Amino acid sequence: MTVRIQRLPEEVVHQISAGEVIDSLAAAVRELVENALDAGATRLTIAVWPDSWRVRVGDNGCGFSLANLHQAAIAHSTSKICHRDHLLNITSLGFRGEALHSLAQLGTLEICSREPQSPEGWQVCYDQSGKPSAIKPVAIAPGTVVTVSDLFANWISRRQALPTVAQQLRAIQTTLQHMALCHPQVTWQVQHSDRNWFGLWPGETALQILPQILRNLQPGDLQSLSLVVPTPNAPDLAAIQGVLGLPDRCHRHRPDWIRLAVNQRMIRSPELEQTILGAFRRLLPRDRFPVCFLHLQVPAYEIDWNRHPAKIEIYLHHLAYWQEQITQAIAQALSFQTPLNTLQTQRVTTLLKVAEAEAGYSVHRQVEAAAPQGNPAELSPLPLLKAVAQVRNTYILAEHPGGAVVGRATHCPRTGALRTTLRSLAIGCPAHSPDVESSFPGSVGTVATFGHGGRTLWHPPVGGAAGTRITGSTAGL
Repeated sequence: MTVRIQRLPEEVVHQISAGEVIDSLAAAVRELVENALDAGATRLTIAVWPDSWRVRVGDNGCGFSLANLHQAAIAHSTSKICHRDHLLNITSLGFRGEALHSLAQLGTLEICSREPQSPEGWQVCYDQSGKPSAIKPVAIAPGTVVTVSDLFANWISRRQALPTVAQQLRAIQTTLQHMALCHPQVTWQVQHSDRNWFGLWPGETALQILPQILRNLQPGDLQSLSLVVPTPNAPDLAAIQGVLGLPDRCHRHRPDWIRLAVNQRMIRSPELEQTILGAFRRLLPRDRFPVCFLHLQVPAYEIDWNRHPAKIEIYLHHLAYWQEQITQAIAQALSFQTPLNTLQTQRVTTLLKVAEAEAGYSVHRQVEAAAPQGNPAELSPLPLLKAVAQVRNTYILAEHPGGAVVGRATHCPRTGALRTTLRSLAIGCPAHSPDVESSFPGSVGTVATFGHGGRTLWHPPVGGAAGTRITGSTAGL
């Protein structure tokens, strides 16, 4: 039996291509948001209606002219690249010119847009071939609003094969959160079925974005990373930026928050992800994994984006070199070199002892201030402490910006006073503040008295320096 080879009809070719580019609601949102970011948008409003298979993305970008609106949804029409050489120097998020045409193929596409210098905007509806079917003026702020309705209406089998609504919404949320990490300067407002869903406010770096995504994180749990590195065999420079979870405070049961971005796009790279895991291997407890977001800013010629339809897999030239740079950057970011505060560099070896003062409990204590002895500039402030746990009513685990400390407490019938003591230390009292009673040479440590009943905290002096006695009140805490 002889099978004849024949050319596929044009509509079949476009249907195959559209199904590869737009495979879900999350993919439709991703493509529209990438176009908005390429247009210079700093504020995005995304709305999804999963039950009606509808998506709308609005932005404050540069907008479309009427001439560009005529060509926007034609197959392989784009303003990002012009000729073959541009494929080796991609600087935009999109470049194939397939997104809008694919959306027109799989649903009903409508674009409303206005340029900042134009006195009026335009509303254009498109047919399945990507050609305008209706054009009319519209009142709109500068920017663009793209609406796709009845997605996959002519491909019912695709709708039936997609996950549940909850899973699709989770995929949309994850996609937008990843984009927000790569573009921290953008404001994000997301709606679900005409109700506010979530939002992300802008920041200078991803350090301000990650705590909005992982709600249990605190700013003190993270370490920012920003390093300029040379590129191999070229005079240009590259940058490694990101946010690292401190190994002693922030880690997870699964390797589900190792994120890697290259030139403002989240990617998947098993080689680089293993490099990140290797850099944290000796710093984390057993069977724990880091929280890490790394963003590589490399010259465009170092990357070949033309590998995956969603552009989440790339060819990165000189991969071994970038692996080495990432390992060194993480080691440098987690080195904790803080020569200006000796107490914090000795965060593990510092011992706090909590003991009862000999004096009885008194509600109204009289505190006499006295000037400290010695040079105030040489006195180190007490570290800021936060009580974490109490074990067997004897030992206290506390943390401060430089690490963790362990203390031992004597028996006290009033445990509330003990907790008050630690909260008072979290506020901090500089050793050369007006609350300093006296500084006595020959002491074996620094004594701090807080709260009702004269609780005393002690830690060893640094370099044999004289201790300092500090008093304060916990009233109102």
